[in-house]
Amino acid sequence: MTDTPAPEVDRTARRTNWVVGLATVGSSVTGVVGLFLGLLSVLSGEWQAAGLCLVAAGVAFGALANATLRR
Repeated sequence: MTDTPAPEVDRTARRTNWVVGLATVGSSVTGVVGLFLGLLSVLSGEWQAAGLCLVAAGVAFGALANATLRR
């Protein structure tokens, strides 16, 4: 007997890894853009927009940290 996985299992694992990678990149991009726009909003005096952007960045980075640091 060999320890090689079945072709269907390998295909499913590749598809799952692609989705996880896409979610990771999406959360990172959302967090960075949210921080940048929050900073711009603070500098222009738009406090409500800054708060909204920083909340979006916090949620994105929090979800990313939860996904990557979970055991």
